[in-house]
Order: sequence, then structure tokens, then C-alpha cells
Amino acid sequence: GHFTRVNQAWQKALGYSEQELLSKPFIELIHPDDLELTRAEIEKVSAGNATPNFVNRYRAKNGAYHWFEWNSTPIEEGVLYAITRDITERIEQEKQTRRWAYAFRLCAHGIAIGDPKTNQVLTCNDAFARLCGRSVSEIEGIRILSLYVPEDYEKVMSNIATVDRCGFVSYQARMQRPDGSALPVQMDVVSVRGEDGQLMYRIATIQDITERLESQRALSESEARFRSVVESAPDAIFIQREGCFAYLNHSAVSLFGASQAEEILGRRVAEMIHPDYRDLVAERIRQLNENQQAVPVLEERILRLDGSETPVEVSAVPFVFAGQHGALVFLRDISRRKKAELERAELEHQLFESQKIESIGRLAGGIAHDLNNLLTPVLGYSEMLSHAFAETDKRHKRIEVIHHAALRARDLVRQLLAFSSRQALEFRSIDLNGVLRDFEQLLRRTIRDDIDIRYRLHDEPLVMQGDASQLEQIIMNLAVNAEDAMPSGGELLMESSSMVIEEGQEKYFEGLPVGGYAVLTVSDTGAGIDKKTLAHIFEPFFTTKPKGQGTGLGLSTVYGIVRQHGGIIRASSKPGEGTSFRMCFPLGASEPEAVQPVETRALQAGKGAKVLVVEDDEMVRKFVVQALTEEGFDIREAEGGEPALALLDDGAFTPELLLTDLVMRGMNGRMLYEKVKSIMPGIRVIYMSGYTRDIISRHGVLDEGLTFLQKPFAVPVLLDKVREVLQNGG
Repeated sequence: GHFTRVNQAWQKALGYSEQELLSKPFIELIHPDDLELTRAEIEKVSAGNATPNFVNRYRAKNGAYHWFEWNSTPIEEGVLYAITRDITERIEQEKQTRRWAYAFRLCAHGIAIGDPKTNQVLTCNDAFARLCGRSVSEIEGIRILSLYVPEDYEKVMSNIATVDRCGFVSYQARMQRPDGSALPVQMDVVSVRGEDGQLMYRIATIQDITERLESQRALSESEARFRSVVESAPDAIFIQREGCFAYLNHSAVSLFGASQAEEILGRRVAEMIHPDYRDLVAERIRQLNENQQAVPVLEERILRLDGSETPVEVSAVPFVFAGQHGALVFLRDISRRKKAELERAELEHQLFESQKIESIGRLAGGIAHDLNNLLTPVLGYSEMLSHAFAETDKRHKRIEVIHHAALRARDLVRQLLAFSSRQALEFRSIDLNGVLRDFEQLLRRTIRDDIDIRYRLHDEPLVMQGDASQLEQIIMNLAVNAEDAMPSGGELLMESSSMVIEEGQEKYFEGLPVGGYAVLTVSDTGAGIDKKTLAHIFEPFFTTKPKGQGTGLGLSTVYGIVRQHGGIIRASSKPGEGTSFRMCFPLGASEPEAVQPVETRALQAGKGAKVLVVEDDEMVRKFVVQALTEEGFDIREAEGGEPALALLDDGAFTPELLLTDLVMRGMNGRMLYEKVKSIMPGIRVIYMSGYTRDIISRHGVLDEGLTFLQKPFAVPVLLDKVREVLQNGG
């Protein structure tokens, strides 16, 4: 005989392909010891007398033998239909475990020992005898079959044959009691062999399974028992049959926003699925019904009765309910997980934006330094030239245009420095509320009258370390932007508050440390900003205004000032709903510092004083030399540290003041001053740089208290600083 058709499970069990199984007689795969019994069983099945749960062994492709349990029936002459399951693992495990388990349970269960040669009971314990309704003496020597109802004789003998071959068998049968009653029992039988391999005896344990059978029957017939298990499940579970809800557990009722199952039962399942997923769900149901296999987990969105959406994970398995095929569907609410994923994505986006702006800031700072060097001679020479011509002279007016353009460029550079957090700030303890109040009058005069400016300030002072003038710059920039966004008028709200960042919350605030913060919020009721534009508003030179109406540095300046104050800024907006900027600054001392008046005094000119000018940028150096020479100073110049020292070697020139660029190739200005001071201990120094004082100080090149001149500078500023240092010491 040959296999005519096999399923994938049978192929997988033996490891053969379908072609290999169909191409050879299946009898070749049967264990030699099982051949005769298998042939006999085939004849019985063909005659309609199949042995239920018939067992034999088949050889797998790897050479190992597997035990299989068969249930077969003839479907036409010469053709049998068989269902089998691999019981190898069960036989091996149960044979081992039950041998030992029963040895320890001799007193807890009915035990009997049988003779395999005579099929008689050799002995039994009291528990076994009680279940049989007899005494031990009545059972000893009795033939085994006489303990069972006649209808089970064949089953018993078949299982006896199995245990002799397999070493273990477990089956159910009915014991015939003397009072005429039949007791359903579970028989577990092991065969014991001697060292020579010969059967010595069989050991059987017996259990009354009356209650078990009744429980199983009740469980299989009772839908309520099924519901009691499902109702306790934390996940939502429902049964769909013919596309409709046939059953929902309590969690499913709640998930769909209902108060009781009757609100959902009978509805089409598709009605409760988001339209974007209905086609996909319909296809999955079709596959499930067609293949009768579980469908994998999928994320989708369902609709609640109130119309709201909920993200869920869904899986389903084929299921028979009330005699009809359907699907058992499992849903898990993943709203919290989705929210966490969105928060994580937002944090990653914030980090990316912060790093992007920081990179642009570093670039802007470097550009600003170079521009400062270029602007220094432009500003200086244009100022000097303007004094050379009368105001009525056309050349004077043209030079003034150049000078004003250079001043605008200087202001642009300062904005770049503000964005890159490299401008010089004067930090002191200030009250944020006080800054807002002091600036209110000027702000109201600046902003149009059709805009209602309102203040909502914190009850307590919000003392922080900051530069009041720069905070005013923030307020003004944001207010002017808000004004542009409200051409027909509107409301501008200035709001201050406080907050505390707790441990573990730092990641939500771009890494700000734990502690208290002053919060400044500036909101308008203007046109709002779309999401795409909002992602770029802090980038320098980014503007949505028409050409010629903005530099694109207003918000980037605000960003830089906030970061330089150790804070963060966030913007929120939607088209048509206005815009809000929220800034957080670290709280500082409890009391703001009083502003000390600046002492002013006239400076005397230092005519004839000797000054050594060292600058590696030729245009800057020539401008400084000319400006000082025209004022009567005795000037020598050098393009770097080494040439400057060489100029002083012969002692012919002994300067009173060293005016040097701070950042130069090779020997920087600080190193040059230290070398010159070792030769001329009394010499004074002024440092110049296109970088700001704070960024140079952070790199350890400039100490506090040393005189510093920020490029670009005007001629009067240069002269005043030189005279001040020569007069007072630098």
C-alpha cells in the first residue's frame, strides 16, 4: 500500500517531502516489530472494525522511530482515511514519570499487579479492591477481563497488547462491579521487564473518573463556563460570526465605549473599525475563514461608540461558537504605548533641532568673527573720512552712506553673535517680573494701539541671573513679530510663572537640570504658524516676510539669548489660532541686585605716548595705526608675535602700551604680552578680537579684569580706551 495524499503536518513529523512519502510503500517505514500488528489493523479497518487509538511506530528520515496514535476509517474500497498524532514525547515522558510517581503513590491510588503470561491479577491493594467492589482475596487470581464490562473487552485487550510493546498505556474503561453498576475508571499500566528483556509483570493504577467525566461533559456543553474564563481576561475578547459581534467580554464592552454588551451585539464588526483599516480587516477575516488558521498580530484603530478612535493590537483564531464557524478575536489597547512612542519621537526631534541650531550657531559665530575683522577698517576709515569733508560736500554724504551701511552690518553681526550665544552679556541677579514692568511703558509706545497688551505676572518675584537689556531684546523681538502677525489688531499676553523640574523629568526639557525655573510666556492671537514653518523659525536668516522686510535674525537672536541664559525656548502654534513662545530660565538668588550708577569722568589725551600695535589682519592694523597716528601717538606696528619681539630687541623703541589682537596664528596675544612684560615690566596692554570676551574667556585665553576691545570699534571708542589705559593703567 502507498500513501495517496499526506498533509504538511505528516511531512513535518517524519521529515520527508510529499514526493518521498508518496513514492514508496508506507509499510517500509513501519517498525519491524509493528508490521504484523499493523497489517492486521489495516484489515480490521477495511472491514469496518478499526481499533480506536491504534498505536505503532514509523521511521523518520533521520532514522529515529516515532510513536503514532491512529484513528482510521475506510472511505472507498482499498482506500483508508487516517488521522494520527505523534505521541512519542508523551510515551517517553509519561513512561518515565509515571513509573516513579506510582511507586510513591501506592497507598493513594488503587494498585494492581498482573501476570503477562496468564493475564491474571497477582495482587492488588485495598484501594483497588474497593473501586472494584470486591475484596483483595476475591481479586487475586481473577482473570483481568472479568473486571470489565463485556463491551470493553476488546479495548482492554488492545491496550494490554500496547503496554507489552510500548511499556506504558493509559486508557479509560468501565469496571463491572458485583452490584451490576459500571464504574468509569482511568487505567494507567506499565510493563516491567527483567534484565533479560522478558516481561515480568504489569503494574496498573486505577482512578475513579466519574466526577472528571461529568465535569468535562459540563464544560464542553456549557457556554457559561467558557464565558467565566474569558470575562476575567484583561484584554478585550470578542467572537465574530458572519461578520457580526456574537459575544464580547467585559473588557471588550469597555474598550468600545459601551456600558453593556447589548449595545454592541449584532452590529457589523466593520462599523467599529476605522475606515482606513476596513479593507485590511476584511481580507484578514477572509484568509482566516479560508485557511482556518490564526492571523498574526496587527496594529489598527477601532471606533468607540462616541466616535473617538483607539489604537489596538489585534489577533484572531478560528473558533466554533454555538455550532457555527467564526473567529475569536483578541484586542489590546496600546494607547499608552503609542503616546510614549510619540513622546519619544518628539524628544528625538527636539534633540535633533537643538543640535542643528547649535551647529548653525557655531558656524554663525565663526562668520561673525571674520566679519568683525572686515568691518573694523570699514567703520573706522569711513568715520575718519567723514571728518575730512564738509557736511555739504557730496563726498561726505556718500561716506556717511558707507558708514551707516557698515553700522547696519555691525548690528547684523551682533545678532549673529546673539544667536550663537557668543555676545558679551552682563549677568546679575534680576527679577523677571521687574524687567517686564520696567519695559512695559516703552513696549506700549512701540506696539500699535489696536493691539491690547496684557500682563499676567507671578505673585512672587522671579529672581534669576540675567542681562536685563537682553531680556528686553527678547520681549521686543517677540512683540514686534506678534504685531506683524496681527495686522487687524489683537491681543498680546505677557505672562510669568514658575515651575520645578523634578528628577527624571530632565529629558522632557532638553536636558535642563533639576531645580526651579522662571517661565516667560509671550502669546498672541495672530495668524499662527503652520507645522512646517514652525520647525525652522529659530534658524538664522529664515523669514516668511516679503523681501526687504526682515533679516530673519529676530527669532534666532531670541533663541541665542535664551540659550546664553542657560534656558530653553519652545514655540507652539496652529494656523488661525495664534502663537505662543514659552521660555524657561534657571532661578537664582532670592533678591535682585541693585543697579550701581556708572561713574563718568573726562579722559585726558595721551599725546606722544608710544604704542606697539600687533595685528595679523593688515586692514585692521593699518586702520588702527592711522587712527592713533593722527591723534599724535608714537606708533610701531607688527603683523604677529615674533615680528613684534624682533622690533623690541634693540631697545630703540620702548612702548608704554601693547595693543594686540588676541587670537593670532603661532603666538597669541596673551603669550606675546607675557614675553614683552618680562622685558618691560611696566608695559600696559589692550587686547582686541572679533570674538566676544566671554567666548575667549571660556577658552582660557583672557582673564577677568584685563582690558578688552571688541571688534568692530569706532575711532572714538579706540581712542578713549587707549587714553583710559595709559592714564589709569591696564
